[in-house]
Amino acid sequence: MSQQNYAFRNEIDAFFPPMVFAEITNVCNLMCVHCPHSQIVKQKSYKPRHMDFSVFESIINEIVRHKGGILRLVCDGEPMMHPHFFEMLEYAKKEGISPLCVNTNGTLLNKAASEELLRIGVDIVEVSLDAFSKEKYEQIRIGAVYEDVMANVMNFIYLRNRTNSRTKIMVSIIDQPKAKDEINAFEEFWKTRSDRVIKRAFTSIGGLIEAGEVSPGKAKERWPCPLLWTRIFINVDGLIKFCVEDWLDKTILFDLKNVSIASAWTSAQYKDLRSKHLSRDFDAVDYCKGCLDWPAREWRFDYFHALNEVIK
Repeated sequence: MSQQNYAFRNEIDAFFPPMVFAEITNVCNLMCVHCPHSQIVKQKSYKPRHMDFSVFESIINEIVRHKGGILRLVCDGEPMMHPHFFEMLEYAKKEGISPLCVNTNGTLLNKAASEELLRIGVDIVEVSLDAFSKEKYEQIRIGAVYEDVMANVMNFIYLRNRTNSRTKIMVSIIDQPKAKDEINAFEEFWKTRSDRVIKRAFTSIGGLIEAGEVSPGKAKERWPCPLLWTRIFINVDGLIKFCVEDWLDKTILFDLKNVSIASAWTSAQYKDLRSKHLSRDFDAVDYCKGCLDWPAREWRFDYFHALNEVIK
């Protein structure tokens, strides 16, 4: 990939992140083997928290002032466990957020929740399943009941189709050792039932998971991380960090109480990070120098690519 590809996609993206990740809760009801949540909750510093509605409002109010901004509710917890989850979605759509994307493990996606998601008009709902068979699913997604989640997802698809809703449904699987022999079957089953099947690389989440180094394929040398040009991450406390793999909040740069998303994105700190990555001086950034997961961060085939396919 040539140097000219390592840049903002357009001039607009240079002034505001094209995708905002909001971690609205750090609480989850599962202990998945590919996720560090089970480690995080055992730490003395861990406190279960939900994002204040006022912080969420400030995020929404700024995104809508920048046309085309994508909001994803994802990261360190299960979004549907937030006590004001549906109120948040309602507010976001009322203010004009589009596309609004929600990731969920599907355990709470019952009939009432499905109907509410469709009524509100969430653009994308992605259900992380990560296995095809009951045996592998319950080995990977510890705490979930395979039959219950499958029933939830299939009913959600049925309701979406019956109501002719514009909501798009994605399902995802991580290419990890426990599920590797099921990936083909997973893709074959879901490609005719969902709008998009996503296969993700198995990453170490900043070294917290024993995943080894992600295979770089044909790449001979490390490339700059596209996250610095395409995404910004806001944790449950309204703190801005630059890496989605950072579950320990080591890459925090700003507090939304003191700075806007736009000013953070165009800050000297972000410009310095981008400059170091462009010059391949990864060791100059403490959090980046030991990264094992950089091959998973591709410039061309990422979540934007999936969105383009299902939303056009």
